[in-house]
Amino acid sequence: MMINRLVEDLTPVKPLKNRNGFALTLAVAAVVAVLVALLAGVRGDLLMGMPHPMFFLRGGALLLLGLTSSYAVIAMSQPAVGNSFKGWIWALAAALLFPATAAVMAMMTRPDDMAILVARYGVECLTVSMLAGLGIAAAQVLWLRRGAPVALERAGWLVGMSSGALGAAAYGLHCPFNSIFYIGLWYSLAVALCAIAGRLLVPRLIRW
Repeated sequence: MMINRLVEDLTPVKPLKNRNGFALTLAVAAVVAVLVALLAGVRGDLLMGMPHPMFFLRGGALLLLGLTSSYAVIAMSQPAVGNSFKGWIWALAAALLFPATAAVMAMMTRPDDMAILVARYGVECLTVSMLAGLGIAAAQVLWLRRGAPVALERAGWLVGMSSGALGAAAYGLHCPFNSIFYIGLWYSLAVALCAIAGRLLVPRLIRW
């Protein structure tokens, strides 16, 4: 009798599909990029149709990191699938070439050549990148809450890293700087701070 009552109370749940969650992330990231371009403006070389090679290198690394780690986040809503995707590790290794190269070059460069690191521009980079990533992180957290993530700490790191990378990529549409020192410091710091924030906040939001 008790079992029959429990069965009567059951309602069908529509299974989550990874492609839908990934599409949601892409849609929010696209909206964020458009907002950054409209509110902050687009860098001059893009408007002239002659983008600097560093724009593609920086943007490509950030998008690769953001998209692979986003897919890992979405997959974590289904525990049996989420723990098997490791592509984001290779993307992170590739992205780390920027701060590593900047650190090596800094040891061989005169202090005057590093004036581009002035905090006034860096604070703008950090602020806009993290604000842009906030909307992406919110969409991913809502998706995880619909699923059943079990590795909460890892999910926090990945949500922060993916949203930070995609937010920084969106800001890259406006950022006029091509210096490896600027990119290696401020962009890396933006992603790192987002990852730390994700680790501290996200597990509390997606806990069962």
